[in-house]
Amino acid sequence: MQKFSYHTHTTFSDGKNSVKEMIEQAVSLGWKELGISDHLIVHKNIPNSPSWYKWQKEPEIFHWSFNDIYEKFARHIEEIHKTSENYPISVRVGAEVDFFTYDGWLDEFLRLREKLAFDYFISGNHYLFLDDAGENIIDFKDAQNLPIEQQSTMVKRHFKTIEKAVASDLFSFIAHIDYVRKLPLCESDKFLDEKMQLIKTIAKNNATTEISTKGIRKGGDFYPDCNLVKAAIENGVRFVISDDAHRTDELGYHFDYAEDVLSRFNCNSRWHFVNK
Repeated sequence: MQKFSYHTHTTFSDGKNSVKEMIEQAVSLGWKELGISDHLIVHKNIPNSPSWYKWQKEPEIFHWSFNDIYEKFARHIEEIHKTSENYPISVRVGAEVDFFTYDGWLDEFLRLREKLAFDYFISGNHYLFLDDAGENIIDFKDAQNLPIEQQSTMVKRHFKTIEKAVASDLFSFIAHIDYVRKLPLCESDKFLDEKMQLIKTIAKNNATTEISTKGIRKGGDFYPDCNLVKAAIENGVRFVISDDAHRTDELGYHFDYAEDVLSRFNCNSRWHFVNK
């Protein structure tokens, strides 16, 4: 069974436990490796979003300037390295990045990659774009108040955005590719063409996606759901198991179940950090 996770969060972003506590739990599980990947969300128009009324309550997560986060993330990276020195485990420093498409975002992100010593990045998109340029964003819950046609357009745009993240080749793996199913409009049998196109893009780019047990915790099926996992494997997509842990007791959550599913669908292509 896989004995590591690269998709985890601490109190630096929206996790409930400290870096030290997450490392100690991983050691107690007998793991030899852990990746900490707190959120990196920077969008220039966050304060103008219809969802700002709730996001402003979480200033540690949402930012509208890359210049404001360099020092903050540099300290976080240093803390992880210093803390991990005291434990018999290899701890890698990552970030879960929301990939945005407005002019200038990618250049800013590339500069951050060059300036800070991250080991890896995960692409994990959590929001919808209100416009084709990606200038304005909204969260899934608030999007439910918009007309169905507009919601549908945003969902299709969402999958295209993930495809762009895949094609960028900037990420070690792509997280929860059907996370948008949190939107009631996105039942499992909806937007199948968009989902399959995304899977084909992942396969074409020899990229990796995760099978995330967070979906089990939150809604009874993995992210992505088992049907999409099967389709992705049939298309030759490589997988890594994730827990998207936000607490110590979520590390390794139902990894045995994920292993069974991957085995049942004959997944022969697995990803590990050292193999990239």
